[in-house]
Amino acid sequence: MSDLAISVADLREAQAAGAQIVDVRQSVSYIREHVPDSINIPYARQGFTEQAAFYLQRDRAVVLLAASMPIADVAGQALRNAGFSVLGALEGGISAWKQAGGAIAAIGEITATELENFIEQGDAPLIVDVRETWEFNAGHIRGSKHMPLSQFGRTYRELPQDAPVVFVCASGARSGDVVQFLYRLGYRQVYNLTGGMAAWLSERRRA
Repeated sequence: MSDLAISVADLREAQAAGAQIVDVRQSVSYIREHVPDSINIPYARQGFTEQAAFYLQRDRAVVLLAASMPIADVAGQALRNAGFSVLGALEGGISAWKQAGGAIAAIGEITATELENFIEQGDAPLIVDVRETWEFNAGHIRGSKHMPLSQFGRTYRELPQDAPVVFVCASGARSGDVVQFLYRLGYRQVYNLTGGMAAWLSERRRA
């Protein structure tokens, strides 16, 4: 048994005391389901501690959630070597959390049909297109704000944190990365347009 293993009750107590829950599973798993207010930093041999240094607060302890305890052990040691205080890792991972009745969150997505319905009803959210200029100029959703991904690290602070924002790219891949980035920074009303402009144009052709 790993010396990092803690129970769901321990995790809840640590979170209530201000600990950061760091989910080191791969993004595809985290997007589908995760502990509310956890931060996703997928474990990898390269770049893991650098991402942790960017997203985490060093004056707050860390509790890990991983796909397995061996991964938690490696990730925990890496964080400790980087100067973070690691309290433990949830034994049983997300399955244990769900079995104990823990709430589950997911990163938001919106379909082209749903977005078009909002627009037609006059209730459109802020739509941000993160494609490059030549892509945007070739065609975009009317009323969308252009914030190229290549400049996003300098411009994202212009976005509201208290209102819904839908992100768009060609296929949903780049905009999905943007949503993940903002989610790690505490933005919770961010949504990815599933399938991107390809889905948007396809839906309009079927209409």
